[in-house]
Amino acid sequence: MYSKCGCLDSALKVFNGMRVKNVLTWTAMATGLAIHGKGKEAMEVFNLMASFGVKPNLVTFTSLLSACCHAGLVEEGVHLFEIMEVQFGLRPGLKHYGCIVHLLGKAGYVRDAYEFVKRMPVEPDLVLWRSLLSSCKVHGDVDLGEEVGKIVVHSHPEMMELSEDYVALSNIYASAERWKEVETVRKVMKVKGVVNKPGSSLVQGISNHIPLG
Repeated sequence: MYSKCGCLDSALKVFNGMRVKNVLTWTAMATGLAIHGKGKEAMEVFNLMASFGVKPNLVTFTSLLSACCHAGLVEEGVHLFEIMEVQFGLRPGLKHYGCIVHLLGKAGYVRDAYEFVKRMPVEPDLVLWRSLLSSCKVHGDVDLGEEVGKIVVHSHPEMMELSEDYVALSNIYASAERWKEVETVRKVMKVKGVVNKPGSSLVQGISNHIPLG
């Protein structure tokens, strides 16, 4: 509780005073540090856990990777992912892969995130693709955003299409002033009967976009 609310000194005091620590308490402490940007300290707790013979589990890595995403700790997050299977024999699941895609994309490494997705041994889901699409929009990678956007809107036909996916793709085009493609997206939505959500704009934030070279 203390670590989640940012009272790290209190959390560490309680944690250090515990005579018996299990994987849950170790995970909570390391995650609390990571989520508040204390990457070095979080890794120290994680390594200390292993030295005490407490083996992390899949939940441990999910929590820590999510915390690294939140705090932008790219190096720490990638390192944790790399040692999951090699050091602890834990095979990463879709959530762990998703955390790395989000971590890389959020930090601006959208191309690396895309290459990572292509090498994944598990099938990426729409949540993962949408995360990457959002990163492309934020960091202004129009070409990759177009490619990922098409994957999002054309994949998984059995699932309900969301107007937000089309809006994201349209806004990526709009940021590069590709108005013909914006209009194409609008027409596709009309043909498919995808209703735009109230409050969403197909040409959002045009006046504030940074021109691409």
